[in-house]
Parts: sequence; structure tokens; C-alpha cells
Amino acid sequence: MLGLAIQPPSRVRPGVAVPMAARLASDVDIFSELAHIWAVVTLIHKDSGETLYDQLGGRVADSAHPLPDNGRGSGPTGKDRAYFYFPDLVIHDTGRYRIRVTLMQMDYSCDSSPNGIVIAREYVDSHSIVVEEGASSRSSRPSAHERAFLRILRDDGQPTPSF
Repeated sequence: MLGLAIQPPSRVRPGVAVPMAARLASDVDIFSELAHIWAVVTLIHKDSGETLYDQLGGRVADSAHPLPDNGRGSGPTGKDRAYFYFPDLVIHDTGRYRIRVTLMQMDYSCDSSPNGIVIAREYVDSHSIVVEEGASSRSSRPSAHERAFLRILRDDGQPTPSF
């Protein structure tokens, strides 16, 4: 199951990078499948639901990064198996948006497509983001769960913001 580990701030100025992370939870070990899984992010207009192509900057795709297994799983659910990290997403235009993370998977079981097909497995949307000129330049403080996940990212060698 796909979920958000780090939400973007609810208010931001245009052009300010915001980090976002998703986690993949499962009751079973999915390590062997991770090579065929990745996630992409898209910008969604809050009111119309329209996907706004070419209006979201930064790294918009990431492969699955396995989470360490400490015997009881990782993260708040105890079932987290992998994460996807988008450290530098940028929205340039003012407005109200959501960021959608879509879980993608290669499927090689179709005989008519020996090179495989891409399947969008599921998606999750962020909370609403207001992008406006007068927004604070400081990001909102992450929750305790988000700070814990940021430590996991930092320990895995990912660039993380300082709060």
C-alpha cells in the first residue's frame, strides 16, 4: 500500500523547493519486486482535478529504495518496505494544488508484449498546497513521524532539509 511519509508544506512561495516522500507498505517481503517498481509525481489542480503537465519541477520520478528490516518492519506502520523520495519539487505558478504520487510497475507476464508493459498500480494525493507570493519562506515544521522518516532518509545518504 502506497502512503505519504513526508507531506509538502501547506503554504509555499512559487519556486521554493519542497521535499516529499512516499512509502510502500506490505505484509509480505517484496524485496524481489523492487527492481520493477518506481513512482512518479504529478501536479494536480486542486479545484478542477486537472493534471498540470510541465508545471512541476525537480525530480519527478524515483526508483524504489528498500528500507532496512529490523525484524518488525520500518516506519510508523511496522510494515514499510520501501520508499520513494522527491527532495526538490518546485511549483512555479501561484494557485491551489495537490501532488499525486503514482506507483508504477513493470509487468512481463503478458505474452503479447515480451518487453513488458507498465501498470499504474495505485496513487496517493498530498494535502492541499497553496502557492502564493506572500507565503512564508520557511517550511512548516514536519511532524514527529515525518522527522523520524527524514532521519531514515539521511541515514540512507539522501539529501534532507534542515528544520
